[in-house]
Amino acid sequence: MKLLKDILLYSLFLLSGIALFWWQYKDLDWEKLKHGLAITNYFWVGVAIFLGLLSQVSRAIRWKMLIEPLGYNPKVSNIFLSVLIMYFTNLLVPRAGEVARCTILAKYEKIPASKLIGTMIVERIADTLVMMGLAVIILGINISVFKRFLVLNPEVNAKLFRLLSLTNILLGLAAIALLVIIFLLVKPFKKGLLSEKIKRVKTGLKEGVKSILLLENKWYFIGHTLFIFLMWLLMLYVVFLAYPPTSHLTIWAGMFTFLMGGLAMFAPVSGGIGAWHFMVIESIFLYGIDRDNGKIFALIAHSSTNLIYIIFGSAALILLPIMNRRLAQKKQQDVIK
Repeated sequence: MKLLKDILLYSLFLLSGIALFWWQYKDLDWEKLKHGLAITNYFWVGVAIFLGLLSQVSRAIRWKMLIEPLGYNPKVSNIFLSVLIMYFTNLLVPRAGEVARCTILAKYEKIPASKLIGTMIVERIADTLVMMGLAVIILGINISVFKRFLVLNPEVNAKLFRLLSLTNILLGLAAIALLVIIFLLVKPFKKGLLSEKIKRVKTGLKEGVKSILLLENKWYFIGHTLFIFLMWLLMLYVVFLAYPPTSHLTIWAGMFTFLMGGLAMFAPVSGGIGAWHFMVIESIFLYGIDRDNGKIFALIAHSSTNLIYIIFGSAALILLPIMNRRLAQKKQQDVIK
């Protein structure tokens, strides 16, 4: 029953994203699209893909830093491939990638999944804090642009106003307080699925906090976190350079577009399809890019990003068992010798 519910929910979100995507692109002149793709400088698209891979390498190294204080020394290659699979999985099932990467690494490195989940939680907290800090800085620099965005998109303005209403803020604080109480009072519930799940989360959090406290070089960890976001920003900006109508836009325009596109990724649809395109199209419209060219740019930028996840994620699924099988055989041969 739960599986059926999850499938129906995922299908609903996917169809919503496809419907939003179709609504935005249904009036685009196909000849204009073909011309836009023809004049695109694919060298810069290749650079964007390279920067995306660099961000995944950095993410793999950062994850290894969190795992090592727990007494394990996983191979960077396995971590890197599992990270690629994470993004590939998220394209298929939103939010499922984190579980997939922990499960895969646990299988090939013989690390308890509960410990990996703790490190994953720490990573997410670090990413959220950096994203919040960037949001404050970028909105501070582009406050007039953001105001114009809200004026031109009253439906977004209304949703944002409702989201940040006093009622929702109080409900959010109440929910956090309730979770804290449940965590503190979990001991009386010796049995039951809820109790077991809470215990696993608590164990994961403890392991995650432990990994942070035992980090030898916390600044190295912070540096990797900032580097990952820098690569993501540059991934988008170099596509500005690839498409002639947007090639004159500044890095400040890239920062604002990056932020708005990042907010769209919170939508529960595969790869932010539809929602990401809408936010990016409307963002660069504020910088004088007409919506047709904005649609073509968003299509190129989104496709180049997801190309990384689809091609390299698929390759990772094939390479992981092959590489680890060969390593196991080599170890056996070394033992025999």
